[in-house]
Amino acid sequence: MNRAIVCVAACALACGSAARASGLELRQAERSGVAGEPARAVVLPDELSAGDAPAQPLTAQYRLRAELGPRAGATALYLPGLIAHARIRVNGHVLFDTLDRRAQPLPRSAERIQLLRLPDEFVHDGVNEITIEAAATRYLSLSPVWIGGVAELERLYDERLLGAVIGPAIVATVMGCLALCVLLLWARRPAQSSYGYFGAGALCWALHSAWTVLPAPLLHGVHLGVWWTSMYSAFVVLLVIFCVRFAGWHWPRFDRTLWIMALAAPAVLYAAAALGHLAEAAEAWRLACIGIVLIGVVAVGLHAWRRRDVASVLLLASGAVSLVFGLRDWEIAHRGADNNPVYLTPYAGLLFIALVAWMLIDGFVHATQALERVNAGLEDRVARKSEALRVALEDMRAARDAAQAADRAKSRFLAAASHDLRQPVHAIGLYLAAIPPAAVPEAIRDTLARMGTSLRALGAMFDALLDVSRMDAGAVVPRPEPFDLDALMHRLGDEFAPLAEGKGLRLLLHGDARAAGRRALADPFLVERIVRNLLANAVKYTPAGGVLLAWRLRAGGAPGWRIEVRDTGVGIEPSLQSRVFDEFVQGSPRAESGGDGLGLGLAIVRRLTRLMGLALDMRSVPGRGTRFRLGLPATEAPAAPVKTLPETALAPGAWICLLEDDAAVLGAMRRLVEHWGCRVVEGADAAQALDDWHRSGCPRPSAIVADLQLGAADGLDAVRRLREGFGTPGLPALVVTGDASPDRIARLNDSGTPWLAKPVPAARLRCWLTQAAAAHPGGPSCGC
Repeated sequence: MNRAIVCVAACALACGSAARASGLELRQAERSGVAGEPARAVVLPDELSAGDAPAQPLTAQYRLRAELGPRAGATALYLPGLIAHARIRVNGHVLFDTLDRRAQPLPRSAERIQLLRLPDEFVHDGVNEITIEAAATRYLSLSPVWIGGVAELERLYDERLLGAVIGPAIVATVMGCLALCVLLLWARRPAQSSYGYFGAGALCWALHSAWTVLPAPLLHGVHLGVWWTSMYSAFVVLLVIFCVRFAGWHWPRFDRTLWIMALAAPAVLYAAAALGHLAEAAEAWRLACIGIVLIGVVAVGLHAWRRRDVASVLLLASGAVSLVFGLRDWEIAHRGADNNPVYLTPYAGLLFIALVAWMLIDGFVHATQALERVNAGLEDRVARKSEALRVALEDMRAARDAAQAADRAKSRFLAAASHDLRQPVHAIGLYLAAIPPAAVPEAIRDTLARMGTSLRALGAMFDALLDVSRMDAGAVVPRPEPFDLDALMHRLGDEFAPLAEGKGLRLLLHGDARAAGRRALADPFLVERIVRNLLANAVKYTPAGGVLLAWRLRAGGAPGWRIEVRDTGVGIEPSLQSRVFDEFVQGSPRAESGGDGLGLGLAIVRRLTRLMGLALDMRSVPGRGTRFRLGLPATEAPAAPVKTLPETALAPGAWICLLEDDAAVLGAMRRLVEHWGCRVVEGADAAQALDDWHRSGCPRPSAIVADLQLGAADGLDAVRRLREGFGTPGLPALVVTGDASPDRIARLNDSGTPWLAKPVPAARLRCWLTQAAAAHPGGPSCGC
């Protein structure tokens, strides 16, 4: 592209040469026919305007004489600038005639350049007279006239036509396309304001060049000169601002001054036209624009000096060429040496704009390539990160599987440990229950009572583990029903009053006397468990002061109860308040709190409240106490009747089948049952129990009490085999277990067989045996 630009510019420079060795140039002429003027000699080019000759239309007649020698070929007449409607005669013969168009606009573009072939009969050797009658409405001009051989003058014609018309048209087209491409880039990247300045300036320059060579003018008279010069100043201002921005300078005042100049150009030029000095004002305005171009060239020169790269040097060179060509064109127009000159400014514009467009597009391409490299690097990093993430996910899965395996192992360990711990505790409890209180001295009786208290505390811990396992197994299903909340709260208060009094605490109960007839709607046993755990914690972690248990109806909105448990205890540290409801976490593990237990009380409370969909709120201040608030629905429905067990005595002499693989536990159960007056069939598994039954010759047993884990055997299977062996499919059976794992509990619940967790309180075992013996007696019925 740059080579093509240089070739076009070189051609234009060649076309701009004024003289040629071929042909005869006629510059001397005699002008006549102008109103108010006598005939006089003039030098071509010559021009007339309405200001010089007020009469309308303008007319003039030019006479030229050419002395020709012998001719070797055809002859032609060449006029490089005929800006008028004219009739041309050669030796009295009409050669060219457009006078009938005198009312139309003046010729433009290629019509101003005329090459006329002379018939042989029109010319002769010696002196030939050429007469040109010119006419126009406001302005006319006639260039020097060439006469000579056709071949030589055709060359001059072609060069002038290429340099003054065809070349600028091509240049304008190329410049416009480049400008539109740059504007498209700017539209896609509006933040690059330099692209917008350059694209708009280049487009104005292209339109200005195209306007010059249009065959028909867009405007006429004064308007043509005003707006042609205004567009000239517009593209100069835009491109100079671009050059200053490209050079890295930011001059806001300079930019504003240039914008004011570009916008004020039409008004200033119209004012000059009104004063009759449009030509002078337009000439001065173009010279001022050339001075502004000099500022842009200096800015680019400083930038090139700093950068010292090829692009900056080329830009400086193209800017300097544009400045020189602009000065050259202004000087030709100022001197009037040619009335239809070849202007070089469009060619300088093509060089400048093509270079800058190449620089911008090249920069855009380099930026795109850099972005592609960055994207490639980013994709590579993403791939590496994805691989690392995949490995991390696999590690997480492995860690999760390991954690789950560890959790299962922990559960198995806890289940086994729970079973092994429950066995001796269960046996001790049974032995204690079998000791007659009357047969024990008073001192030993107190020791036994303390042992019973310790066993009950240990049993409460096992019950807490059992509760968690039951909820994990889904065995706890809430059964909401209306119940008397006031009675439940007073019963719990009576239960905890001795414990609070033993620590020197005040236990206050505060009910809602206005709530007569209102019942709570929830599972009363689960609510009791929640409040019991909250009261137990409050009494345990309150060394001094008191505990308040309050219940009252909420005012407004849906009817509901609000239960509060407040204490003046040690409180819960803020760092622990978010975890205090987790398993095995104690909120106040300080010595003065007397804290013991497994840290499962509040975990059970949270699980039960979530299970029933109840709201639970906690506030605690370390050193000042804790408040728990529980919300319950209220109802006016009557409370459900309390279920009571029938008063049935255990039948003495009843046969009970005992299955236990632990000899100590089996001995304790045998002793306790025999203490109640019953007889025993026993064994470590079903086969041993059936053998013992056959040997004893006793009747069918009234009930079966079997351990769930009988070595390698299963207690549920053993019960089924005993029922088949005794011939009583419906024989009552109770399974006792020390394994509190969720899967075992779920299996027991699915079996439908009653079961109790070790250590089994003696009273609960006797209650079940009493009911079972009454429902399925195996011997004489008598009191025990």
